[in-house]
Formats: sequence, C-alpha cells, structure tokens
Amino acid sequence: MKFFFIILFFLGCSSLEKEKPVYFINPNPPSAFEKISESISRREVENSSKSKKVIVLNFTNIEGKEHVYGKIFAEKLTTELVKQKKFIVLDRMVYLKKIQEAGLSLSGNVEPLVLKKLGEILNIDYVIVGLVLPKASGYDINCRLIDIKTGLILEAEEGFYAETND
Repeated sequence: MKFFFIILFFLGCSSLEKEKPVYFINPNPPSAFEKISESISRREVENSSKSKKVIVLNFTNIEGKEHVYGKIFAEKLTTELVKQKKFIVLDRMVYLKKIQEAGLSLSGNVEPLVLKKLGEILNIDYVIVGLVLPKASGYDINCRLIDIKTGLILEAEEGFYAETND
C-alpha cells in the first residue's frame, strides 16, 4: 500500500501539462505621440542619407477646422519627434511670425499650393498633419507625413489619446 501512495505522489508531481506563458504588463506603455513619432520617423531612417526638415501643423477635426486641442497635440508630437533625433524639426512658435507674414497659418491646411508655399518659405521637406476624432473616453489621432514637393503621403500612423480626469 505504501508503494502505491509513493507512485501516486510521483505521478502527481510530474505534470504532463505544458507550462503556461507568463505575461508582463508594461507599467509605462508608450503614449500615442511616442508611437506616432516612432512610426513616422522610420521613413527618415530608411530613405535618406541626410536629415530632412519637418514642421508639425495644428491638428484639425474632421471638418478641417482646428481642433480645440490642435495646438497642444501638435506640440506633443513635435516634442516626441525631436526626441527621435531623425528629423530636423522646426519649432512652430519660432517660425509663426514668418508664416503669418506670408499669409499662411499652422492650422492644417493641406492644399498643394499652400504646402508648396510653406515649403519654400521655411525651406522644409515635409509637413505633418493630424486629425483628431472624439471617442467615448478620449480621442483617435491620425497623423500623416506629407512630402512638400509632391503632396504625397509618405507615412501615416494612428494612436489613441485617453482623456483623464487629473
């Protein structure tokens, strides 16, 4: 009988089940703007031997009007792009007067002639535009990297900005 219990003990200890995977939760997941800047910056790494100049326009709503958080979101993305160190990022506030003197704005107008004029005035290669769409608990953010000369979208990325009650 003792022998029988010993066999049962060893059978119980030697499990034939596969080990279950262990998942770790990142306590500091990347923000929407970190994710977007990293994705958009990949274009610069893959396709250029020299850094290109870029400026981020104010984010708009679906109607093309500046979103209430348009300037704030553009500043957040600008900061994250600078951290990537893959573009020469123009500071929006430094060039604001020059842009206004030319009769332009940072409001996200992406008409080809406006983009071309903006490119000539600032001597930039790309512009980044953003679209903000409200959701129940925050905002969907869609961004595009546009070539000033061709008007083509070279990269696009989206993220979600959660609204908090801080």
